[in-house]
Amino acid sequence: MESGRKPVFVPPGEGRVFLGNLTCRISSASTLGEYCAFELVASPGEGVPLHVHSREDEVYYILEGAFEIRCGERVFTAEAGAMAVLPRTIPHAFRNPGTTPSRALTTFIPGGFDAFAQELDALSPQDAADEGKRNSIRLKYGIQMLAEGPS
Repeated sequence: MESGRKPVFVPPGEGRVFLGNLTCRISSASTLGEYCAFELVASPGEGVPLHVHSREDEVYYILEGAFEIRCGERVFTAEAGAMAVLPRTIPHAFRNPGTTPSRALTTFIPGGFDAFAQELDALSPQDAADEGKRNSIRLKYGIQMLAEGPS
């Protein structure tokens, strides 16, 4: 019996952009929900404050620049070529500590994060400014913010 799995090929520069700096390179639909992958570009000082995912693990591969990553009690700087695995249910945060943009390939296992990004991206500017509305979407996808800051 065929599993329904098919090869996935994404040419350079292709993918759906969400929230201005997050490009979905491999969708959950293309992997039957097993994972999804994003290219993340973070400007200097930009990042995501402390939060926790209840549903997915995150795997980061740093392509350019560096990211300061906190996972649980551990804080480390991941430079180009480094990888980091952030297990679900462990609070984590990241930011670009440098003076130039940083890029990373981030894989979410299992998939579903792309639906979350799509729903956040679809908010009107007024609704996007409403932390309560963003938190409602986060909760729907098993994500809880534990600190305030850019998201």
